[in-house]
Amino acid sequence: FIRIAKDLYSALIRGERVYITQMDRVNYILEQARKSALTQEDILKEYIDDWLGSRQRHIMLAGQRYYSNDNEINSRKRMVIGEDGKLVEDNKLTNSRLNHAFARKLVDQKAQYLFGLPMSIQCKNEQYAKILGDYFDKPLLKKLKNICKEAVNKGIAWMQVYISEDGALKFKKTPSEQVIPIWTDDDHESLSAVIRLYDVEVYEGRTKKTVTKAEYWTTEGVTYYTLYNGRLILDVERESGAHFTMSSGGRAQGMNWTRVPFVYFRYNEEEQPLLSFIKALIDDYDLLSSDDSNNILDSPNATLILKGYDGVNLGEFRRNLAAYKAIKITGDRDTQGGVEPLNVPINTAEVKTHLEQVRKDLYETGRGVDTQTDKLGNATGVALKFIYADLDLDCNGIETEFQSGFEMMRFFIDTYLQLTGQGDYAKEPVEFILNRDIIINESEAIANCKNSAGLISEQTIVANHPFVKDVDAELKRLQEEQQEAIDEYGQFGQEPQVKVDEE
Repeated sequence: FIRIAKDLYSALIRGERVYITQMDRVNYILEQARKSALTQEDILKEYIDDWLGSRQRHIMLAGQRYYSNDNEINSRKRMVIGEDGKLVEDNKLTNSRLNHAFARKLVDQKAQYLFGLPMSIQCKNEQYAKILGDYFDKPLLKKLKNICKEAVNKGIAWMQVYISEDGALKFKKTPSEQVIPIWTDDDHESLSAVIRLYDVEVYEGRTKKTVTKAEYWTTEGVTYYTLYNGRLILDVERESGAHFTMSSGGRAQGMNWTRVPFVYFRYNEEEQPLLSFIKALIDDYDLLSSDDSNNILDSPNATLILKGYDGVNLGEFRRNLAAYKAIKITGDRDTQGGVEPLNVPINTAEVKTHLEQVRKDLYETGRGVDTQTDKLGNATGVALKFIYADLDLDCNGIETEFQSGFEMMRFFIDTYLQLTGQGDYAKEPVEFILNRDIIINESEAIANCKNSAGLISEQTIVANHPFVKDVDAELKRLQEEQQEAIDEYGQFGQEPQVKVDEE
C-alpha cells in the first residue's frame, strides 16, 4: 500500500491523471467525450481500432493458425544474393516447408485430459443436481471441450448467453478475436461492457461484399451497428433494445440480465496463449528440419571448383555460390581448366541432436507429454504420475480458471430458473468436478482396487476401477446382480419346509 501510494503521489506531482480502476478510465473517457462532443459511436470506434491493431488479437489469430498446422514456415522463401548484392527469391532452389503440429498436439492433450470424461456435478439437492445435469449435457460438454481449446490457443475463450426462439436458455461459443471486453477492474473479473465485432457476407445486386458488424452489450441492453466508410452507424436491419424477450400474459416483454451476457474462460491469469511460450521453438524445429530436407534433396551436396575460368564480378560470384554452389577461380597460366567437387558432408548427427533437444524443450515449455518417449513403455503408477506432472500442473491452473466460468454460467441458469418459475437455487452449494482422462497401468490399478476391498467404500473402489466409465450405472448393475443372487438362493438354496407329526 505504501508503494502504491508513492506511485500515485509521484504521478500526481508529474501532473498525470490517475485511474484507480479501468472503469475510472472508461468514465473519464466518457466525460471527456461529452465535453468534446464525441458520440458513443466515436468512442466505440476507438476501442475497435485499438483492438484490430493490438498484439493480443494478433497472437490469437496466430494461435489458431498454428493449431491448424499453418506455421510460419509455410511463407518461407529461398533467398539468394542478386547481382546488385541484394537478396532476391530463387524459385529454382529446393524449398521444403515441413510443418510440425506440436501446437495442436499440446492443446488437444490439455483439452482431452480435462474434458475427455463426463463432468460430475455434486449437489445435495437432488432436484437441482438433475436440472444442472440437463443443462450440462453432452452437447454442452462438447462445447466446453472446444472452449478449452480456444482458451489455450488464444489465452481466453468466450460463451455468449442467449434465449432461443422457443424460450430456452442457451450458451454458444464466440470466437475470441471477435470479443472486445471492457472490464470494470484491472484484475479482469467483472465486465462493464462487451463489443462484439464480426464480418458477414451480403449481396448488393449481384455483387458479394463483406460487411463488418458490431454489437455493443451492456447491462442496459444491446445496440447493433454497421461499420460503413470507417464510421459506426446504427444497423437498420436489427433493432437495438433488450437482451431478450419473455412472454408474459400473452405478450412479449423485453428483459435484460443484471450482468453482461458473456462468460469468459481463461487459460491463465495473464490471458497468454500457449503459442506465446512455444512459437520460437516450433519455428526453429520447422526451419532446421526443412533445411536438412533441402540439403538431402539438393544432392550431390558438393561445391564445384571451376579452374581456369575468371569470375565476372563480386555479385555474380556470391550469387553462384549461394544458388548453384559453384565457385569460379583463376588458375595459373599453365594450369588447364577443370572442375573439382568440394564435398561437404551433411552432419545428420548434429541435426538429430539439436532436433531432439528442441522437441524436449517444446514439451517441457508447453507442459505436455511426449508420447514418443521410451519412458511410457512399462511405467508404473508413480512413474506415470511423474511423466504427467507438467500436464497435470498446467491443467490445475486451467481448472481453477474454468471453475470461475462454471459459476458465471450457473448465475445465468439460476436467474433463468427464477424467471420461469422453476425455483430459487442460488444459495445451493454446488461442486463441478472435471474427471481427468489419464493413462494408467490397468493391471496395477485393478490389483489396488482388489486389495482395497473392506478398507474403503465400494463406491470409491468402483470409481477408481479402469473399466468403469459411469460409476452410478455400475453400482446400480452391481446391486441388481446381488439381488438376483439373493432371489436365486432363496428359491433353490434354502432347506425345504417339512411338516412333522407331533406324535
